[in-house]
Amino acid sequence: MDESVVFLTICAFLLVVFIASLALALRGSSPAKYFLWTWAAFLVVTLPFTTKANIISSLPAGLMLVFFLYVLILGKMHSNVQLEVSHEETRRVLAESNRRIDEERRTISRRLHDDVNPNLVLCKNELKRLEPYVKDDPKASKILNSVQELLADAYSQTRDIIKNTRIEVIDSIGFTAAIESLISHYTNFFDKPEIVLEHNLPKRPELEEEVAVTAYKIIRESIYNAIKHSNAKQISVSLKLNERMHLIDVVVMDDGVGVKPRAKTPSEITAGIGLIDMRERARVIGGNLKVQSAFPGNAKRPGTRVSFSFSTRS
Repeated sequence: MDESVVFLTICAFLLVVFIASLALALRGSSPAKYFLWTWAAFLVVTLPFTTKANIISSLPAGLMLVFFLYVLILGKMHSNVQLEVSHEETRRVLAESNRRIDEERRTISRRLHDDVNPNLVLCKNELKRLEPYVKDDPKASKILNSVQELLADAYSQTRDIIKNTRIEVIDSIGFTAAIESLISHYTNFFDKPEIVLEHNLPKRPELEEEVAVTAYKIIRESIYNAIKHSNAKQISVSLKLNERMHLIDVVVMDDGVGVKPRAKTPSEITAGIGLIDMRERARVIGGNLKVQSAFPGNAKRPGTRVSFSFSTRS
């Protein structure tokens, strides 16, 4: 067979292989990428040992390979851009979802505060008026007391729901007092763990409303996660104002069982979703939320340390 025919056949075969490899590489195939990069490395390594005549004869194949690698890199850059666009779209959808959730929470809180709670108070007062009529009937008196206790529990539960869904308290009493009130509420509502607050904040730090509300939500979620999932004995909440850097550093730390590397139970999956939401909220206010073991040396109870910072400047 003529040498030129053999040469053209080999070139055609390599061309088909390179085109197929390029197509697969652009679709994310790792073997195809390795094949192309191996050829590039092979050319670089063998180039110093190649004669001038061989260089000239292999120049078209080399240029072809360089072109394919250029397209591959271009495709990789395009994929990265698409990935970033996808991440940005995910962030936008998550932000919109959070906004709608917050709006629904405000609606629920308002309805409970304005409609349900007043009716519960009226019921309580009406039941109080029945007491003189049943005092001589032990059975009726016992039933009345039971109903009053159930009503008191319902009132307490609705107030707890309002506390967990309503953020307007920041406008009325300020960010610092709102955090203190939140921790006091959790301390009174849950028997354990012990929650300790340490801060050097002024009574009403000058914060934008969105920043204050978002930081409050992250802190609230961090404390609630520690209460619900960590089986901790103590939770410490630290808010340190760095006046020179115009930052507030937040650390929520517990001595519980720590964060599971892989969620298995529904509650662990829910906690993981909550962490994603917290990270996104922190990113919105310019922070970078970190979740680490509080005590890495303790295998049984490594605890959890949630930290982020946000700016006090507008």
